[in-house]
Amino acid sequence: MTHASEQRRFTQLNRTVLLVADLLSGKAHDRQSAAERLGIQPVAADRQLRAIEKLPGVKAIKEGRRRVFRFDTTALTEAPPLAVLIGACFGASLAPLFEGTPYRKALNDARDRLLRQSRRRGSFQDVERKFVFLSQGGEISLPDKDANLEELLGALLEQHPVALVYEDFSGKVSTRRVEPLSLAVYKHQLYLIGRESDGGFRSFRFARIRTTEARGRAFKYPSKAEYDPEQVFAHSFGIFGNEAQGVEKVELKLHPRWATHVRSHRWHRSQRIRVSDQEVRLSVDVAICPEVEAWVLSFGEDAEVLRPVSLRKTIAERVRRLAGLYAAP
Repeated sequence: MTHASEQRRFTQLNRTVLLVADLLSGKAHDRQSAAERLGIQPVAADRQLRAIEKLPGVKAIKEGRRRVFRFDTTALTEAPPLAVLIGACFGASLAPLFEGTPYRKALNDARDRLLRQSRRRGSFQDVERKFVFLSQGGEISLPDKDANLEELLGALLEQHPVALVYEDFSGKVSTRRVEPLSLAVYKHQLYLIGRESDGGFRSFRFARIRTTEARGRAFKYPSKAEYDPEQVFAHSFGIFGNEAQGVEKVELKLHPRWATHVRSHRWHRSQRIRVSDQEVRLSVDVAICPEVEAWVLSFGEDAEVLRPVSLRKTIAERVRRLAGLYAAP
């Protein structure tokens, strides 16, 4: 074989690889676009396209007077089941929470890649409006604290302790050394769940983490018997708990107008209800914390705390202060 013929075969192979790479990446080509991509005449591009049409997954479709070549990923891969597609749609619905970061686009791209592999693509038209996460205020610290998120995610995945400069609810700033165990979404906000040096688990509001720095050697991630988020928060009424106070039965008496809502809503897994024409009884087994107090007060005059006595007294005192605040001058 002469050098010239070898060169022609090499050039031909390069062009074939270039077109196949384009199709695999999701691009489409007709004779004109292929000619421009390869820097050859449309007639030569036709020959290239006819050659790759025989490859598995390459499809030629008539669009008007054009023959458009695309790659059908379902020809080489098993189509994902419907549950996987819907799971990806729910995952992508969280994308607005990560506004301004690469993760917003990545969540949508992951969904779209799976949809391209599906034979049910037609069922997923306007999918971004069919599966929706209403982010309300969203994560206020993004994208400004994108660097903090990157550092935290790296430490979480590689199991490195982190030094946090953290501002608590009262405004006090301190440096904390934490082993990052989970990144949680709660009420449209991000929280880090970490283990501190005393072995206790604590939640840190991501927006109040001023700086994050991975430090020290990797730690061994705890077994499920040692750390299970479901168990850690089993008796919490939110993202924060106060296990030191122990778990108590909180029982409320609600106005009868809450009957329908109570039957169709669950505030906590331990919830129990008893409904009659005169009242609604609602009870949960939780550790008393400010979130429980805020929950009781959210019912306004429609709720009375029956137990525990300590919570009843706390709510009564807060109501007296509230009444004083709104009293006529």
